[in-house]
Amino acid sequence: MSPPATTEVPGEPHAGGPSDAAVAEFAQLASDERLQATAAALERSGVTSRVVDSGEEARRAVRSILPIGAEVFNNTSRTLEVIGVAEDVERSGDYHPLRPRLYQMDREMQAREMRRLAAAPDFVVGSVHAVTEDGSLLVASASGSQLGPVASGAGHVILVIGGQKIVPDVPTGLRRIYEYCFPLEDRRAREAYGVPSGVNNILIINRAVAPDRITAILVRESLGF
Repeated sequence: MSPPATTEVPGEPHAGGPSDAAVAEFAQLASDERLQATAAALERSGVTSRVVDSGEEARRAVRSILPIGAEVFNNTSRTLEVIGVAEDVERSGDYHPLRPRLYQMDREMQAREMRRLAAAPDFVVGSVHAVTEDGSLLVASASGSQLGPVASGAGHVILVIGGQKIVPDVPTGLRRIYEYCFPLEDRRAREAYGVPSGVNNILIINRAVAPDRITAILVRESLGF
């Protein structure tokens, strides 16, 4: 998730990671009071919210929401990988996972079908890069492919959010993306794929219009970036 090379990034990161100042500001687990207050703010913004104690409890919460046999797209997410949700979706046999299906399709011959499948799944499961104390959700993406379904394409959206991602407001959330999340994701992308990442697209959800469409699971643990 990097900004274009011509864009100056606030808070120059150390080589291979965020600065010490960014870590001090953006990697600290929020208090339970702050988690509960943020969950209440999300509810006022139309997002169904719950607070759980651990990644394992969040994993169980996701499974309790997903109907057996549901069509599910799991966004690329460090959080989902760490707590086992990605594995549940793709390998448990309980759901119809779209990601493995897309990997098997021909990008040239089936490009239109691939776009349609990824754009409007019944369920999408993912995370965010920041959640504000007044109930906004921020997600950054290099390609932008996962943002459309979260914004409007998917029938239902489930977001698992580590307790270190709470910020006071949207401007601070944007700084969290550029100063903290991007250096970590860029390092991961370079190590895994040999290419840099990029903050090429940012989705900000200030209010969920469709009732019960988005569920946010806030976790009393640090998860993901």
